[in-house]
Amino acid sequence: MQIDYYHPANPGKVLAFNPEDLDGKKAGQGRAGEFADVSFTVRAGEIVGLAGLVGGWGYTAPPLQYKYRALGVPLVFVLMGPLMVVGSYFAVTGAWSTEALILSVPVGLLVAAILHGNEWRDISEDTRAGIVTLSSRIGREWAHYGYVALVLGAYITLGLSVAFALLPPATLVAILSLPFLAQVVRSAELGASGQARAIAMIDLQTARLHLAFGSLLVLGVLLSGVLRA
Repeated sequence: MQIDYYHPANPGKVLAFNPEDLDGKKAGQGRAGEFADVSFTVRAGEIVGLAGLVGGWGYTAPPLQYKYRALGVPLVFVLMGPLMVVGSYFAVTGAWSTEALILSVPVGLLVAAILHGNEWRDISEDTRAGIVTLSSRIGREWAHYGYVALVLGAYITLGLSVAFALLPPATLVAILSLPFLAQVVRSAELGASGQARAIAMIDLQTARLHLAFGSLLVLGVLLSGVLRA
């Protein structure tokens, strides 16, 4: 008896499988009935994928619920910065990249700033609801300092990386997003001075900054590739 099936990567190619070939010398068997080449080794890429799955699920789901344990901001930085960028690079190329890791840091800082801005704005509501966030844990003043450190940190990281030749100079095109940075810093300073309305949309403003910075950063990476060619 022979079973025909289609190759998963090439549907036009028909493969044949004959159960009679399972005679102990084929299909990865050593002696009859004993599989010798079966491996349950977990590869690095699978670990990254599993970490992302658990991290995304545990954001609000029990038993982790790390959003409510003042761990949302740091873990979002890791998950949507290094883990997402480096993991995507690995999925596409099959290799690890120090440059991808460095590029992921400013991206992760800005994603963390989106969440942190939201938590800073909602300190009163979260406290009444019994939700413990990083902002409610450290207070309004330090939440303000933390927000500014996150958004400025993205630009500082980029500048230092180029200065130390860790990233190509073309990535500095991302500084064209400075008008968006100026907007969020101004809103943050007004909010810190007691004008709560100024930070009512700070998460949305930070998301726009992230979009502008990230898009320009990708453009810089593409430009550097063209210039090297």
